[in-house]
Amino acid sequence: MDILFIGHSLIEFFDWQKKFSAHRVANLGVAGETVEGLLARIAKITKEHSSADLVFIMTGLNNVAMEDFDFFDSYKKILERLSTAYPSARIFIHSLLPTTVDFIPDESIRNVNDSLKYLLRDTKVEFLDVYKLFVNRAGRPVKDYLLDDGVHLSDKGYAVWSKALEEIINNIKLSHQHPA
Repeated sequence: MDILFIGHSLIEFFDWQKKFSAHRVANLGVAGETVEGLLARIAKITKEHSSADLVFIMTGLNNVAMEDFDFFDSYKKILERLSTAYPSARIFIHSLLPTTVDFIPDESIRNVNDSLKYLLRDTKVEFLDVYKLFVNRAGRPVKDYLLDDGVHLSDKGYAVWSKALEEIINNIKLSHQHPA
C-alpha cells in the first residue's frame, strides 16, 4: 500500500516508514510549515507521488501559533487537489494536538478542530480525532506525550498516534483482502 504523510514537524520528525515497514511510505512533513505553505507545494507532491492508497494530513498548528485562523479556504483547496490527484485513496485529516505552551490556547485548538470537521462536510475526506488521545480525563494535555517544548511529541506520544493509524491501516488492508 502507498501511504503519504503530509504536514508540519509532527509528521516530519517521525520515521513512518520504519513504523509501517510493510508499506511504501512517503514522509512529506516540513517543520514550521503553515497550511498556505502546504498548499504551495501540493502540486509538487502530487507530481512526485503519482499514486496513493492512503493520505494522512496534519497541518494548521503553525497557523494557530501565529494567531492566523484564516486558513480554511487554503485547507479546502489542499483537500480538493488531493482528492482529484488520488480519487481512489482514503484521505484523513488529523485534528490538531493539544500543547502546553501559553501562546497556543487550548480553546483555539478545539475551535480549529471543530472547524476542520465542518470543512469536511460534503467531502469524502475523513476526520481523525487524535486530540482526544492526547488529553487526560480533565481535558489537559498528557505531558508524557510531549517533549519539554510542549508542542513536539515524545516517543510515547508517537506510540499513541501511530497505534491509532495502525488500526486504520490494518482495517483498510483487511477490507482490500476480503471484499464485502
